Amino acid sequence: MKNSALTKAITEDLLDFLDNSPTSEWAVKNLSEKLGQEGFHRLEESKKFEVRPGEKFYLVKEDSSLLAGIVGNENLSQNGFKIIGAHTDSPGFKVKHDGMYEKEGYKQLGVEIYGGPLIASWTDRDLSLAGKVALGKEGDIVTKLWKGDENLLRISQLPIHLNREVNDEGLKFDKEKHLPPVIGQTRGDNFSREDIKELIAVDLSVNVDEVKDFELKLYDTQPPSILGLNGEFFTSGRIDNLMACFSAIESLLEVDTVPASTEIVTLFDNEEVGSNTTKGGASPFLPNILERIALSLGLNREDFLVGLTNSFILSVDGAHAAHPNYPDEYEKNHKVKLNGGPVIKLNANQKYVTDPKNTAEFKNICDNADVPSQVFVNRADKPSGSTIGPITATRTGIRTMDIGPPMASMHSVREMGGAKDTFYLKKAISEYLES
Repeated sequence: MKNSALTKAITEDLLDFLDNSPTSEWAVKNLSEKLGQEGFHRLEESKKFEVRPGEKFYLVKEDSSLLAGIVGNENLSQNGFKIIGAHTDSPGFKVKHDGMYEKEGYKQLGVEIYGGPLIASWTDRDLSLAGKVALGKEGDIVTKLWKGDENLLRISQLPIHLNREVNDEGLKFDKEKHLPPVIGQTRGDNFSREDIKELIAVDLSVNVDEVKDFELKLYDTQPPSILGLNGEFFTSGRIDNLMACFSAIESLLEVDTVPASTEIVTLFDNEEVGSNTTKGGASPFLPNILERIALSLGLNREDFLVGLTNSFILSVDGAHAAHPNYPDEYEKNHKVKLNGGPVIKLNANQKYVTDPKNTAEFKNICDNADVPSQVFVNRADKPSGSTIGPITATRTGIRTMDIGPPMASMHSVREMGGAKDTFYLKKAISEYLES
């Protein structure tokens, strides 16, 4: 399977974005900068909205959630909102507030588990730190992003000589004792939070006493890559769900005429831990912004609520591609393939909120875009994961469906996608916006 120049270019753009987005904050920074460069102006939640048809805008919520849109030129009550939803966060490890200590001659960082990572995949890899820093000078506190570009950390496994049963019984961790990574060797000094502040201060060219606080996560420093005999696949961290975020924003950027409906891309943080935060899918962030847009356009609340009934949310999150070594783990008639196009996600217990009507509609969208589509259903004896789809549907009352790109090794430190699927997903989303 040879990939076209366009398909390869889109995949390479995605990999560059993934490589430069080690945390949700960095992803939002990179996407919002691109929006600004393409003529989208930034709105602030703390100021009154004044928008008009054709206006391109974006908002950033607490550095790690993003909402962007184009105001439609037709009656909002009749045409509603056309929304794409995804999330910016990925499973991994967060450094504890005072998690700096020494043991057996090593300096180590205490870590908390964020979400549901495949823990074993994080071991014996070169890791570094990235996140958000609070800087203060003369009483003013501002936030700034920081990432350590060099290799800093490693979570080492126990040698097989001291764990002879590991290959038969599996790798098991005491999550408190076995996961703190090493960051250096002791030198007679006391390793503390101040050492991390000094590391950050040097990189940001500020005084150490200006670094008031920080929130850091671990990330894999190995760059993304394309692989396979014919370049069929790509691997990277955070494909779930930055591939969806990238595809949605790129599709919005390509809208070259004023749409009839107001088109929105909303990228939430904290989906991997339940969405119940001020910047998560369960927050009032999305419904509040939608209503404020309507009010700015002169609609009353009745008109706005009618507009919601004429709106639609396309929730985009990764889907499980079938694994050739574990074929029995997947429902036999719904095995999804890499490079097989966007996946329609179905679940009887409403972990995904797709129904027959929007399934048919999305299949038509894919057909019109000349893009293949697939359908995923879990085995009846395996519980399903979920997405922002059911949450935002409940929060807004807007008709919603769940789709996503196929991927392998979901929640691994290094996931795998199909090299054609970014092209397919972006083309399907573009057709959705245009249809």
